Amino acid sequence: MPITAHAADFAGTLCGRRYEKELETHFRDCLLFYIDGRIRFERYCYGEAACLVFSLWARGLDADGRILWEKEPEFETDQKAIPRVLTDIQENGDALQFDGARKRYLRTEEFERDKPNGYGRFKVFWLRRRLARRT
Repeated sequence: MPITAHAADFAGTLCGRRYEKELETHFRDCLLFYIDGRIRFERYCYGEAACLVFSLWARGLDADGRILWEKEPEFETDQKAIPRVLTDIQENGDALQFDGARKRYLRTEEFERDKPNGYGRFKVFWLRRRLARRT
């Protein structure tokens, strides 16, 4: 059953939060939620040559909890890797379940900025200021 939520609800109060998929052995899958409602999926490989395999941006979540990916991954295996629908929120938002899968995404960190992904000090300042005016 899909959950109604806003992506910004999982971003915290600074810039954003990182959630990492639990119990993974071959890849490190992460979801980053930002205060403006955007979501970034990142897949890293493990091992000696550990590196970013691919990443993907989403505009947020729709009313049914579906992640609104900006584009589909090029390869079928990557298409199967990305989460599609938020189906459960556990542990007061510290654990998120997608697509009814057994493996959850667990919150691993909260960050003040993420300059490599376009969330530098200046942008975060203006985003937080804009959000403060709404409340």
